[in-house]
Amino acid sequence: MSKPQQQHKKIPESPDPVKFSKELREIVRARTRLAVCFWTLPVYVLAVWVLLNNGRSVDSMMWIYMAVYAGFAINMSMKNCPSCHKQFYVKNIFLNLLSKKCVHCGQTSAPPEFSSED
Repeated sequence: MSKPQQQHKKIPESPDPVKFSKELREIVRARTRLAVCFWTLPVYVLAVWVLLNNGRSVDSMMWIYMAVYAGFAINMSMKNCPSCHKQFYVKNIFLNLLSKKCVHCGQTSAPPEFSSED
C-alpha cells in the first residue's frame, strides 16, 4: 500500500470505559423501569377492581397506566448496545425482558466494575 493510502486508513478506537459503563447503566435502568411497571400490574388490576365495585370510572387510570407502560417499553426498545450498536433487548419484534445480555453480541448489561471474571 502506498503511503497516502495508509494515512487514510482509520485505526479502530477502543470505547471509552466511562461512557461505556454509563450506557450500560442506562440500559439496566430502562430494563428495571419496565420490570417495575410489569410487576405493578397486579396492583393496577386490584385498583381497577375496587373502582369498578364502587361504581367509578377507570378510563383515566387505564390510559395513564397504558401510557406509562408504553413509554417505558419504547425507551427500553430504543437502547443500543455499546459494543455492536444494535438494539440491546430486541432481536425480533419482541422485547426480551428476561435477558441481561445483548441479544446480538452477548455483551452483559452489568458495568465492567461489577462483572466477575472468575
